[in-house]
Amino acid sequence: MTQTRAEEARRLVDEGRVVITEHNSMHTIANIASGFHNYATILFRSGHFYCDCGWGLFHGYTDDLCAHALAVKLAAEGSKYHEDHE
Repeated sequence: MTQTRAEEARRLVDEGRVVITEHNSMHTIANIASGFHNYATILFRSGHFYCDCGWGLFHGYTDDLCAHALAVKLAAEGSKYHEDHE
């Protein structure tokens, strides 16, 4: 059975595969280990994102987040890092 993007994002967060490297009022930058790849992901406050995965390369100009960008959002929203650096 294939996971939805939301399920994949939750799994990445739960497994500790999301490493936030920068968080400020404009964006959150993270590295995500997914499968055999590491993805560089930027989630902008506007709702747009950048991710070097296949989905991100075609949809990054939209707010239709890939699993990696959604994982960054979940990790930032749920972490003490997020609360301390708002």
